[in-house]
Amino acid sequence: MSRNPGEITLEMRLGAAWRVAATVNVADRAAGITSASRVDYDFDYLAEASEHLGHRGIRALSCRMPLGYQSFDNNRWPAFLLDVMPSGAARRDWEARLGLPGTEGYANDVALLVAGGGHAPGNVRVASAATEAAEQVSHPGFPRADVLERAAAFIEYARASGAPVSGSSGAGGDAPKFLLREDNRGFLHAEGVLADEQTRRAWLVKFPRTPDLRDKLVLEAEAAYHRVARRFGARVHGELVWERDSLFCPRFDRIVSGGTIEYLGMESLCSLAGVADFGVPIPKEDQARSLAACVTEPVAELRELLLRDVLDVALGNTDNHARNTAVLKFPDGRIALSPLYDFAPMFIDPRGIARTCRWRDGAAFPDWSAVAESMPPLGLSLAEARSWLRSLAPRVRALAATMRQEAVPAEIVALCEDGIARVANDLERVPS
Repeated sequence: MSRNPGEITLEMRLGAAWRVAATVNVADRAAGITSASRVDYDFDYLAEASEHLGHRGIRALSCRMPLGYQSFDNNRWPAFLLDVMPSGAARRDWEARLGLPGTEGYANDVALLVAGGGHAPGNVRVASAATEAAEQVSHPGFPRADVLERAAAFIEYARASGAPVSGSSGAGGDAPKFLLREDNRGFLHAEGVLADEQTRRAWLVKFPRTPDLRDKLVLEAEAAYHRVARRFGARVHGELVWERDSLFCPRFDRIVSGGTIEYLGMESLCSLAGVADFGVPIPKEDQARSLAACVTEPVAELRELLLRDVLDVALGNTDNHARNTAVLKFPDGRIALSPLYDFAPMFIDPRGIARTCRWRDGAAFPDWSAVAESMPPLGLSLAEARSWLRSLAPRVRALAATMRQEAVPAEIVALCEDGIARVANDLERVPS
């Protein structure tokens, strides 16, 4: 447990157990994420992992903090901790639960982390936030129909019914998202309540941000967009299911098999880049550099990153901030880009979201030749980068047909056609 008000104990899930892994000391609680901090791995944890000292994978808090006895001093919070702290709709939910005043500042950050950091994606949690689940009463769960009927109001309904729900709000993002587990009867429970051996599936369930029809259209199209991306060659996990204003997404950071669950490590590109803030547009070159420095196979992952950016531009996924891309860390030591997520036609969002993260040329439609020229220092040769980008042109040109085949709403296909043609033309002009 923490020994002073500014100390936060972190745990990591390895195999079947959570282990105390580290402490974070925050110098100024009121300053929130802008406070200076220090991270120290727990000595007992290091002793158990002595053969892995220096590793940056699943046993490490962050790729930027390899296992070791040194302290990590920061002039802000460590960037990975922002992946753990509730954000967006989850932040607003936790502020309401805790009776905290909604604020644009940082005063609530520590309280939100300590109370709400127990069920983030990945395998890192705040120890104090995880204790609540052990004390919660059992509940039979809810049929899927209850979720579909109540949509974003489901968690309030579940709370009013006496069900424990604290783990449901672990996912970030501005739209309501719930982390749920499905038991062997098909009933749904908040994350952190159902025992691993009783879990059949792990879900991230998303709802429209507002009742606006365009918000619903964005979310409805997300399932079809993922099918299009799979056919394009992107790394996609499972099948997203859209039903009655609810999008059920199978979780890829939880591997459920035979009554056990493997918790994979997960870290956003924002964290890999060392950016401990929200809403900062990180240049794509910086994201690529941070990715290449972390992953096991840089060439393969850079190719995947380029492919995804081509898709983002062609299909109008403008909300491409660096928390919408992450790496997974596997028990065998591999680190690789996670499957695609939050891939949708965000260009029709009522808020008018411009392309968030861009290459340094700043263009909404990148200069793909210049993009290729930025790859050699990262391990992908200029010839291979150019060849890879040119090879995507025929796939891009076929996207409108693929979208129709995968039941993307017709109005979205029509709005994308000019952009698709431009991206295909631009890729064809990349020199050989």
